[in-house]
Amino acid sequence: EAMKSLPVAAALSHAMRSTLDNLGFAFHLSWPWMLALLPIEITGNLYIWANDVGPPAVPNPKVIAATFIMGAASMIAFSSIAVSWHRYILRDELLQGLQRLRLDATVWRYTGNVLLIVLLLSLCIVPAVLAFGIVAAMFGNNALVIIVPASLVLLLAIIPSSYRLSVKLPAIALERTEYGLRNAWADTRGNSWQLLGLALFYFLLVLVAALVAGGIGYGLGQLAGEIGQSVSIAIQLVVNWVVTIVGVTMLTSLYGFFVEGREF
Repeated sequence: EAMKSLPVAAALSHAMRSTLDNLGFAFHLSWPWMLALLPIEITGNLYIWANDVGPPAVPNPKVIAATFIMGAASMIAFSSIAVSWHRYILRDELLQGLQRLRLDATVWRYTGNVLLIVLLLSLCIVPAVLAFGIVAAMFGNNALVIIVPASLVLLLAIIPSSYRLSVKLPAIALERTEYGLRNAWADTRGNSWQLLGLALFYFLLVLVAALVAGGIGYGLGQLAGEIGQSVSIAIQLVVNWVVTIVGVTMLTSLYGFFVEGREF
């Protein structure tokens, strides 16, 4: 079978178009989870701001615990939204009512595989970081000549690898238990540079969204104290949602292209 080459511009355009054309459906599937997350995010962030005192270098157990709880809640919620969104885009399945708060085996498997992909990539990074530490100890400031380009090469390898492995995630949403990470890796071979380009475009989108949300949030916080901070957290949650929907749509598009043979 001939290797498929990803058209980057068409893939990005398709993901953006699919998101914008279906934003109402995305909101329909997502708002119950966003409503559930909002009090957790507001309470957690206000708690962190109240307890984030002392030297910056000293970890605060309260801050760590609150951050972990918020992170876990967000991961589970967004995994549930992602499963529903994959199924809507690929199978036209639109959940109603409390079904949208799905926490079934498929969602837990999706969450577990996200963590597994992060773990696999981390296992690739750790030896490199240790090697960089040894080089730094041996050569001091001169080690930067080696570490900086080596770090760049590592980053250029890790980013497309994460996308290649993540093509499995839509398959999980479709309950295809036979489709594994090896299948995703094989189906996307020869497309590392294309996936890197796609990732960079997505990163720029996330960066712009984060800067806009951060600027609005800072202004509200300065003007209206805790109320402004609560509103800014809500805005940040919405921005995170839009960015996540675009990211999940991109994965859906990649799955459709590489696995199901769809064109953009």
